[in-house]
Amino acid sequence: MSLNIVQGGFAELGERWSALCRSADAMPFSTPEFGQAWWSVYGEAGEAELELLGLENGTGELVGLAPLKRCGTHWTFAGDHEVSDYLGPVSVNGHESTLVAAMLDRLDASGATSAEFRGIEPGSTWVQAFQAASARGWNIEIADEAVCPTIALKGDWDDYLTALRSRDRREVRRKLRPLRQLRGAVEFEAVESPEAVEARMPEFMAMMAESRGDKAVFLTDEMRAFFERLSASLSEAGVLRLYVMTVSGEAAAMVLCFVARNQLLLYNSGYAPKFRDLSAGLASKVLCIRDAVERGMSSVNFLRGDEPYKYDLGGQDAVVRLLRLTREGGES
Repeated sequence: MSLNIVQGGFAELGERWSALCRSADAMPFSTPEFGQAWWSVYGEAGEAELELLGLENGTGELVGLAPLKRCGTHWTFAGDHEVSDYLGPVSVNGHESTLVAAMLDRLDASGATSAEFRGIEPGSTWVQAFQAASARGWNIEIADEAVCPTIALKGDWDDYLTALRSRDRREVRRKLRPLRQLRGAVEFEAVESPEAVEARMPEFMAMMAESRGDKAVFLTDEMRAFFERLSASLSEAGVLRLYVMTVSGEAAAMVLCFVARNQLLLYNSGYAPKFRDLSAGLASKVLCIRDAVERGMSSVNFLRGDEPYKYDLGGQDAVVRLLRLTREGGES
């Protein structure tokens, strides 16, 4: 089947891009909802240019799309690795090499001298597909960029606990003991409807800022706007879940998660300092894992970062890759 190259913006390609993401079972970071939330806050006012490069089959369906950002002769994936744990293109199986070839054609035609492609998902075939760049005169550098510790879930809650190291298992039980002692005073719910998520987001961001100084710095006015737009669009798409732990009716901790491929992805979190003695921040993450187990999910992904608690809760590293392309006269 012949394929056509198509280009456009969110308005022209957004609907078909969403359909592609559903058929390809893409991560939320690769969706037009995520991309448009980011671009509307950080991209439109900048000097970089957005280029959405798609592959279209004979029936008008997209079978691949690469969101690209151009800044002079330097190219990247559109987005920001500070907020997008994974970045990059999306395609149905079997079209990765064709989409990469179209990307390289575009780089060549534009006179590009360098490209930095961050956030390549663990287990994907994109790094392999990009090896074709060497035949076009590009120098290729591949590096480990980050880790996303992930727990593979099998069986019930007792099976999860049994899989932990003995000291970690004891620590999980110890963290949950004060919550059990409070009996009915502690509640844990998953907020998913767009209206309920919107109502909770101001409280969630306030809790993020209160729980850690670096998160308070992170939450600039622009970042708050991004979180608001992102939570609205992803909750509307049905892939966002905001967990809320309350004690005697008062919010003690919240965890903002995404749902994809039967995985629970823990994106960001916060807790109220007055509940520090209950270890509310860590306890809420343990309760997220328990909820994922009870829902029959296949894994819990802590996303980027090698914080010790992720390994204490059973996380195993999955490596995010970085690919750099340079050619003579380009950036090193």
